[in-house]
Amino acid sequence: MQGPQAHWLQDGKRLHLNHGPIDLIVEVFGEADECRRAYEQAIARFQTILVELVEELPELRLPAFFLAPRTFAGPTARRMEAAVMPLAECFITPMAAVAGSVADEMLAALLAGRKIERAYVNNGGDCA
Repeated sequence: MQGPQAHWLQDGKRLHLNHGPIDLIVEVFGEADECRRAYEQAIARFQTILVELVEELPELRLPAFFLAPRTFAGPTARRMEAAVMPLAECFITPMAAVAGSVADEMLAALLAGRKIERAYVNNGGDCA
């Protein structure tokens, strides 16, 4: 498997980020320098997100338990656990929330400290 890849789509406005099963389309709106920096932040965050998830994959594949939420090391894994906790009385694993949690994590990374009018991260239909 190739490492993380970042490429501009033909329109020159949307960024395509791909690594293994993660395939994102990112677009940011606002002042040009702020947008550039936001894209840089997203690319930087993307470099480790899959590796972090793979490190916690055995635990992420186990069912959530409403009486004992787990403390995961990575922020994306923590988002995944939090997303499924309302359904933890039934059988559900944090993997049910992987796409949306990756999109949320990437959106948080690109917005951090930036003055952006709006932005989105599309992860195969799960958007943040």
